[in-house]
Amino acid sequence: MKLKLRALAAVLALALALTAAGCHTSTPDAVGTVGGVEISSGLYLLAQFDAYQSAAQYAGDGQDPADVKAFLAETITPDGGEAVTVSDYVADETLNDLRRFAAVETRFAELGQELSPAYADQAEQYTSQLVENYGELYAANGIGEESLRRYEENLFKQAALVELLYGENGETPLTDEELTDHLENGMLFVRYVTVPLYNATTFAFADQAQADEMRALAEKAAAASTPDTFDEVMAQALPGICAVLDSELTAEDAAAQIGSSFLTSSDLDSSFSAEAADALRALQVGQTAVVDYGSLSLLAAMRLDPLETMTLDEARSTVLADLGTARVEEDMAALGESLAADLDGSAMAKLPAGRIKMSV
Repeated sequence: MKLKLRALAAVLALALALTAAGCHTSTPDAVGTVGGVEISSGLYLLAQFDAYQSAAQYAGDGQDPADVKAFLAETITPDGGEAVTVSDYVADETLNDLRRFAAVETRFAELGQELSPAYADQAEQYTSQLVENYGELYAANGIGEESLRRYEENLFKQAALVELLYGENGETPLTDEELTDHLENGMLFVRYVTVPLYNATTFAFADQAQADEMRALAEKAAAASTPDTFDEVMAQALPGICAVLDSELTAEDAAAQIGSSFLTSSDLDSSFSAEAADALRALQVGQTAVVDYGSLSLLAAMRLDPLETMTLDEARSTVLADLGTARVEEDMAALGESLAADLDGSAMAKLPAGRIKMSV
């Protein structure tokens, strides 16, 4: 199957390259099927556009994703991967997304399900927002509202599969043991407070010396706390930390800013630098860390045992959403790779990545 996947990716890469020949033909209605699921031209263009946007995130110095044809011929190195030409990366990611799309449609149909009204409404809202904010750009790339709607509905079908497959009444419910293990070892439950590195009244930003002083004060307070005293110690310390920037904060106001949260792996990867995420992941129950939270704040956090403050039933939906989502993603990747892809190279050649527009 991997050989077939590579072969299909090669076909897609060829379709990308054909734009250099200057061929201009009519747009096909569809580019074929994956697992019997029709892939319209709009869906293909949307997957290709998203793949190119992903590639653009890995652009290095001297590379300009806005110069689409030039960038497609250049080389990038995705996170944890090997160097690859942008055109090959876009072809592979386009095919992967089409396989995921078809897998979700296939699995949902096997279960005889339809989107719930709540999910359908959310899909419609997301579609409307995309059209309102980026409609002209999508249209310039040959992507219409119906393609966006179909794609958004597919994403919500994938979200619904979490409960349908792994919920308490699902096809293969996750056991309490599995949920507890993930809760304790696959997620972080922290008591935390954010420390702004700016004066909230004047918006004066901390210089490096001030930021270092504020970090040192936050680290000292966090290290002196215990699970029972974290709130009190940090509430008492925050006014002094903020005073470095001449910000006034009462202990009462400081206490109101302290909260609790689950941090999943995706949360850590998306909201923190690699260094900060690693520091948080390394925490044991009762340990604290002060890390950068974006460029304008610090996060002082203590890891707690969630089952000391809540029951599994109270945390069930949160844990299911995280673990179940990961399971569904793995399932769809495996199913998608097993599906037969009957994609028309000549049709895809009429929809080359070289025609992608990054702006209108």
